[in-house]
Amino acid sequence: MTTFDGEKIYYTNQKFTTDEEFNHEQTITDAGKRILKFLKEFHFQEKFIYRDQLKENVANNEYILRVEINDIENSDKELYSFILDRPQDIQETFEDKIKELYSQEKMINKSDCPDFQLQLISQQNPDLLRNLTAQQIGKLVTIKCIISASKSIKVKAKKLLIRCRECQDEQNINLGYGPKPVNLPRYCLGKAQQKGAQTDAQCPTDPYVIIPEECQFIDQQTLRIQELSEAIPTGEVPRNFMVYCDRYLVNKLIPGQRVIITGVYQVPPKGSATIKSNAMDTELLLPYIHVFGLQTNKVNIKQGLSEAQRQEFKSLSRNADVYKIITNSIAPAIYGHEDIKLAIACLLFGGTSKTLPDSMKLRGDINVLLIGDPSTAKSQLLKFVERAADISVYTSGKGSSAAGLTATITYQHNTSQFTLEAGALVLASGGVCCIDEFDKMRSEDRVAMHEAMEQQTISIAKAGITTRLNAKCSILAAANPIFGRYQENKSIQEQIELQTTILSRFDNIFIIRDVRSIENDQRLANHIISLHTGQFADQEGMQIEQDGNNTLDLMKLKQYIKYAKSTVKPLLTEQAAQMIQNLYVDDRQKSQQPHHSKSGGKSHIPITVRQLEAIIRISESLAKMQLQEHVKEEHVKEAHRLFQTSTMMAVSLGSKEFGLDLSNDLKQLVGKIEESILRRISIGSKIPANRLIQELSDRFNNQRAVEFAIHNLIQTEQLQQVEMKRMLIRKK
Repeated sequence: MTTFDGEKIYYTNQKFTTDEEFNHEQTITDAGKRILKFLKEFHFQEKFIYRDQLKENVANNEYILRVEINDIENSDKELYSFILDRPQDIQETFEDKIKELYSQEKMINKSDCPDFQLQLISQQNPDLLRNLTAQQIGKLVTIKCIISASKSIKVKAKKLLIRCRECQDEQNINLGYGPKPVNLPRYCLGKAQQKGAQTDAQCPTDPYVIIPEECQFIDQQTLRIQELSEAIPTGEVPRNFMVYCDRYLVNKLIPGQRVIITGVYQVPPKGSATIKSNAMDTELLLPYIHVFGLQTNKVNIKQGLSEAQRQEFKSLSRNADVYKIITNSIAPAIYGHEDIKLAIACLLFGGTSKTLPDSMKLRGDINVLLIGDPSTAKSQLLKFVERAADISVYTSGKGSSAAGLTATITYQHNTSQFTLEAGALVLASGGVCCIDEFDKMRSEDRVAMHEAMEQQTISIAKAGITTRLNAKCSILAAANPIFGRYQENKSIQEQIELQTTILSRFDNIFIIRDVRSIENDQRLANHIISLHTGQFADQEGMQIEQDGNNTLDLMKLKQYIKYAKSTVKPLLTEQAAQMIQNLYVDDRQKSQQPHHSKSGGKSHIPITVRQLEAIIRISESLAKMQLQEHVKEEHVKEAHRLFQTSTMMAVSLGSKEFGLDLSNDLKQLVGKIEESILRRISIGSKIPANRLIQELSDRFNNQRAVEFAIHNLIQTEQLQQVEMKRMLIRKK
């Protein structure tokens, strides 16, 4: 037999009360008196905390009381120990005493008071999911985690009213909270009490039925939590747990949100079919957490710093070389790339997000794209950012799909329900998402990132579920040119297999080239050797100490970033705004000039209004590094210089038009090669580009002329590049 909510029904004959049960009731009664005394008498600075909170919550139609477990510890040590050891037994007693307190405050009957819910909140250091053991079953635990999936709200019976079909005898069954089996009597209790056991046969076996309209119900929601990415050891799989929220705690959390949960770590009672798995005829109960209270993970970093640390950070912000100090602290083991490191520092500090009067939101997170040759430390920079950012997710484009990056809807066969699961961008909300091998992603998967990169939301409309998730994160992506290495004799649009729509969403785009120079190679080799010998070298090749005054260690860098982001929100001054406007107009005019692209047309990397906002965000980030409340002209100048050395440099690469210095003989040869290509490829057919270049180079003995001929045919739309630009197809 099952109840209307799908749980099994068992019968238990409970006729006798043992001494142990009697002592348990006495303990609960004594704890109830202590709880009522605590709620009535606990005060701070002549203010009764919980009595005032209760009045305020009821005035806002919230029948809930948030209790700090630390206040109970400071007030009553014995009650505190009892709650930690037996929280499940004390919950109903605590809520009953809250109800009694309210009746005394309002001077009304207790039966006329509404039911209240207890929220226990702990300010102690939260534990890790992987540290929970069997010894903590039934104990109160506090954990720090992230919501990875959520299910729809279900209705659960808290109190059942059952009625005998024969004699109409009614009984009440209190089910409490959490997944529990329902035990219905198999024999009528009414006639057995009135006329004796010999009259039991007058009512049939299993006479009781549930009367739904007379029962009490509560809302209940199941969530899946996952341990934080920074807490996962290398090579380990993230631990997952199921948690149960009820009443006022439902619909409070969404996938991707980081929370601190206080609840009871327990296993479902035997007979509960909700969380168990059978293997080799042995019942394995999977533990879950019954949530008592939750806190969003918004910790004020200023409260965790000493006065000496705050003064140290303020002194650092006034240092004239603060940009250089922070830049040197970004991946100090990597040689060079000063501008790239400064852009990454801007990404970590971020700009200022804004909400306009019409509720439109402007993002403050900065996106950076690194495109370059192999062995230029792109992946190492991403790995460092993963460690330096407070919230970070690292993924590879080759193994990432659109659903894995955004969100997905999965069907649970055991519950016949759909579950919403968060992707990498949602899990990285509030931090940084590092995507390596960005060029290896499928184009349709990259399109799914458009909304997340600009609006910073993920919209879901699948399986009858229509919702929107937050994806407020910065994106640091690394990619290789389409030919593996950057080739000087090819235009930038020929070497980047990325759409213009996604390139415009990056604030900084760096083209990293492995330039061969004897002097540069010697310095780089000296730096690499110094790393292997346990010594660090600066950019000039001189040996320095790792903890010198010109760098910050990783922990101090993370603390300074947190402090800056929580302390200042820089805004533009009128002079800075006018300067940014003039610089943007000048940059846009330069990008439209034909000599800024090898093809003589518009660049593949556009300069749009998004790049204007990019300069604003970079300026705000630079001001934030100095703990400035306002963006000044000096910040705008540095931001524009950084923009010029990144995005504008990528736009203007190869400013000398390709083939402009061809001689007349070479131009005639190019014409012959074009005719040969059109004869070689029929309309509608395609050929591998590398094979065609090899064949014509062997025939005409001039690879540069062959490449220029193919380039001309592509520009005149007689040839088209397909399949990652590896194939050529003739259009006309």
